[in-house]
Amino acid sequence: MTIKEIAQLAGVSRMTVSNVINKKYSKVSKTTIEKVNAIIKENNYIPNLSARNLSAQSSKIIAIIVPLVYGNDSLFSDPYTAQIVGILENNLRNKGYFAMIRSVKALSDTVTFLNSWNIDGAIFIFPKPEINVNQLLKQVSTEIVFIDSYQEVENSLSINIDDYKGTYLATKYLIEKGHTKIGFAAPKRSNNLMELRYRGYEDALKQSKINFDSSFFFDSDISLLSGIKIGEKIAKQKKLTAVITTADVVAIGIIDGARSEKCRIPDDLSVIGFDNLTIANYCYPKLTTVNQDINKKAELAISLLFDRIEKKNELPNKIKLDVSLIERESVKPLN
Repeated sequence: MTIKEIAQLAGVSRMTVSNVINKKYSKVSKTTIEKVNAIIKENNYIPNLSARNLSAQSSKIIAIIVPLVYGNDSLFSDPYTAQIVGILENNLRNKGYFAMIRSVKALSDTVTFLNSWNIDGAIFIFPKPEINVNQLLKQVSTEIVFIDSYQEVENSLSINIDDYKGTYLATKYLIEKGHTKIGFAAPKRSNNLMELRYRGYEDALKQSKINFDSSFFFDSDISLLSGIKIGEKIAKQKKLTAVITTADVVAIGIIDGARSEKCRIPDDLSVIGFDNLTIANYCYPKLTTVNQDINKKAELAISLLFDRIEKKNELPNKIKLDVSLIERESVKPLN
């Protein structure tokens, strides 16, 4: 069935039918609205969304962009990415919007994608340093909110957390529990996010007059396998009583790897994660971790994006969320 056929059955113009479909009720009488809707329901008519969105000058599509961090792996290899994308999609769907998910490798990929599709806006999760945010914003006209971007771009819209405080809290917590030989598993200092997390760990040690030991650093990908290898290494060395990670998935890998070498968690090794993902509650022992409110982060990203799309300008360009420590079962006091 077409709009023309509905109009003929209802005895009205096609414009009137279009107004009813697009809920422009101020231009149509209540009787006509009921009559047109009854015909639509009776005939199971499904409006052409592309046509509706074109006439409304809105695609109702928001892009969610994620860089490919792990070579050719799926962008959902990282549980953090999977969880935040799921929350974003759910919130956009509840607002009546569609999420278009796209992974990118380079600046050129991102520019081509954003300029090729009729989207209302975009949310970019953790742009890598090689995807220069300043250059990106110069080459596209789409409103973009960046999650976990630490590139200093004055006019960019971003949602971050207090990364420094996260690892500082974790380290101080272990020190208060009597630990002094505390390892740190993280990617190399390749971006500002990791730099902040390194500094939180180092400053907490320094303030407690605990000597900094570079051999306690473990270069880690954000993956379960990387954590397993580090856990095996720590268990064999038998130097540490605790280790802090920058991702829950790495912490869970460390627990698994250490346990495979007969290291008991937390009796022989205490472990702290970062993010407080859903999986932190389901591993054994349950993971003590730095909590960031991922739901709030996603909701604010959407709020900030629509604040700019609708030209309200009520929210600040840069938003930083607080963090806290969630105590569970993976840390043992030594004092």
